[in-house]
Amino acid sequence: MIDPISKGIDDLGNSLLQALNNVQGIFGKELSVAKPIHDNILQLIGNTPLIRLNRIGSEYSGVQFYLKAEFLNPTGSAKDRTAIAMYIDAERRGKLKKGMSVVLVGAGSSSISFTWIGKVKGYPVYCLVPLHTAPERIQLLRSYGAEVTVTGEGDLGRLYDLAEEKVKKLGGWIPDEASNPANPNFHFKTTGPEIWRDLQGKVGAVISAPGSGGAITGIGRYLKSQDRRVKVIIAGKQNSPFMEYGKTDNPKERERIQLPAVYDPKLIDHYFHVTQDEALHLQADLYEKEGIFAGLTTGTVITGALRFSESLSESEKNEKNPYNIVILSPDRD
Repeated sequence: MIDPISKGIDDLGNSLLQALNNVQGIFGKELSVAKPIHDNILQLIGNTPLIRLNRIGSEYSGVQFYLKAEFLNPTGSAKDRTAIAMYIDAERRGKLKKGMSVVLVGAGSSSISFTWIGKVKGYPVYCLVPLHTAPERIQLLRSYGAEVTVTGEGDLGRLYDLAEEKVKKLGGWIPDEASNPANPNFHFKTTGPEIWRDLQGKVGAVISAPGSGGAITGIGRYLKSQDRRVKVIIAGKQNSPFMEYGKTDNPKERERIQLPAVYDPKLIDHYFHVTQDEALHLQADLYEKEGIFAGLTTGTVITGALRFSESLSESEKNEKNPYNIVILSPDRD
């Protein structure tokens, strides 16, 4: 026979479970951040966590730094989001159909992501890379399933010409993340809302390296649509066209600088130039102090975030309600 105390505890537990089920029914997917069963590996793209930095930046009172861990995507980079977005868009628009080939240029993170998703979805992937490409990158692409052609044509424009020729021959599709609006739109629909949700709307600033400009554009648009006070920041190398654009207010000079079509410079509040030595130092610090191993780009972005925090006024920093800065960590390499 069950004693009254045990029965009371069981009844209380059942009541709590029922209440949680009711809440789940009302809020549905918004409540469920983690989904324990996935239909396929592609569902692991996105929903990356924010990692609080405890030692890096601790000298800045009233400021809290969070790493958006995009290196936890399946191939280790934020480009998984870009690639899946463009595959879905191309399929919906009829630009990519069953049996067609995907033709890529270069051996960067984008090519890895596009190759991997192409393999999962059943599309043959061909990749053109210049002669100076590191052998380990070529091997990595091949291990993901790409047919790699190494060409002496080092000029990027010429490589794209060769890719166009191959597409005509095969009847395929070339992803172009620099001009495809599916790139920033996916970050508007996923990455931005994830940040807003996880910090419960308490976002002071978000900072990223430029890349193609798609991620920071999509994230920035979403966060500013929620709160116009959110600062959107870029940190990068001095010779980057994004940095050149940011350091001049001259309309004629800005006009001559070629930027990706997906990038919206009107969203950017601050630009920070970071040297390679500074980036290397923070990359090493990240592992030494936080136990997080991420790519050199993350070192660049953290450097920019620390510099930005120095510009905050005392009224913006509050120990009880810290100024939250989100650092986009794009990859693990």
